[in-house]
Amino acid sequence: MPEFAVNESSPPSGTAQIVDLRRYRLARLIRDAGRQQGELARMMRDSAQERSQLAEALQGAQRHLASIADNYKVLLVRLKREKDFRDACQEAAELEDLDEMIRRRDALAEELEAIRRTPRGAVGG
Repeated sequence: MPEFAVNESSPPSGTAQIVDLRRYRLARLIRDAGRQQGELARMMRDSAQERSQLAEALQGAQRHLASIADNYKVLLVRLKREKDFRDACQEAAELEDLDEMIRRRDALAEELEAIRRTPRGAVGG
């Protein structure tokens, strides 16, 4: 883009040229607008990249939170099974029938062993 525009009715070369200020100003405005448009495009690209990075980070956080929720669910199931086991042990101890106490003790020992064998992350009921 020319730094200034020359009046089309300028005198022949070798003589002084007259600068048309309106064209000069228009040329500068167009050049400035082009520079601003380029800057705006760069800012928009940067913004889009930042939004993309933020979305990826949020997805990672969401996966992490889902994993934590799954681990809590497993923990709660295991705690419930262990509480049920303790309650059943107490009930068996309060029985006066020795054969029933032995039968419950054996069943509860098997249940405790099953709780211990349950792999981490597996949900059982």
